[in-house]
Amino acid sequence: MMFLLTTENIEYVIPTAEPNKPADDASNEEKDNYAEELKEWNKDNKKARIFILGSMSDSLAGEYEIEVAAHRIMRRLEEDFGEVSLIKVLSLLNRFLTSKMADTTSVNEHLNKLCVLNEEFKNASYPFSEEVQVMVALNSLPHTWEQFKISFCHSERLPNMRNLRHHLLMEEDRKTSQGKERHSHHQELHLGEDRRRWQKKNQGGDFRDKINRNRNWDDHNGRGPNSSFDKRKFRCHGCGEYGHFRTECKNKKPYKQDDKPKKQHQDKHQGNKKDNSSPDGLY
Repeated sequence: MMFLLTTENIEYVIPTAEPNKPADDASNEEKDNYAEELKEWNKDNKKARIFILGSMSDSLAGEYEIEVAAHRIMRRLEEDFGEVSLIKVLSLLNRFLTSKMADTTSVNEHLNKLCVLNEEFKNASYPFSEEVQVMVALNSLPHTWEQFKISFCHSERLPNMRNLRHHLLMEEDRKTSQGKERHSHHQELHLGEDRRRWQKKNQGGDFRDKINRNRNWDDHNGRGPNSSFDKRKFRCHGCGEYGHFRTECKNKKPYKQDDKPKKQHQDKHQGNKKDNSSPDGLY
């Protein structure tokens, strides 16, 4: 509320009452100044009163709207709600001393939380010294910050919250960069491990190695381009000529093999039948 009144340049109506009326024997100039100040004060007081009552709930505003002066409303509010009980102070103290920063929480977010608690202690008339605030903040860091806490406590830096925040932010940036480098290195190791697993699983080599092995096998059988195999000894099953294979044949005319092997096979079969029908081989 005081921030709002200060922005509107009417915060002076809270600590001061309305201007004092001059004496009857005062000069006309003093009476004119009083009239001008009273007019200005009434206008600013009315504006401040509306702001204060408008910020309350309807049920609460009904208890304070009988007050005409804004400074009287503010005084009653301080009397009713301004005193901080001992229970609230103990609750704040417990939250302040047991506050811990999680690994996923940013430094700024955690320190802002501690600063809010410090302001509440100050408003409750229980302010902590700067050294105590620094020690509590260091104690609230997670165990992964142990090295930083040791180095900061043994340094000759000025122990204040502003200095602590500055070095905590630098340490946070260093940890973030280190984590990214470690993650990148882990990915490289993971890819290398996958590559080794794939090579172990495919010990025979990749598809190109298989093609090369097939080519070498063809060369060994005389069908490769670098083979010394003599094709002139083999007849093509397509055209019947020597010197090439059927897959290399350019003659589309079908080849009709002679029946000589077939006839020899039939004669031999008939001869065996003759021998079986007669002991002497005769009919």
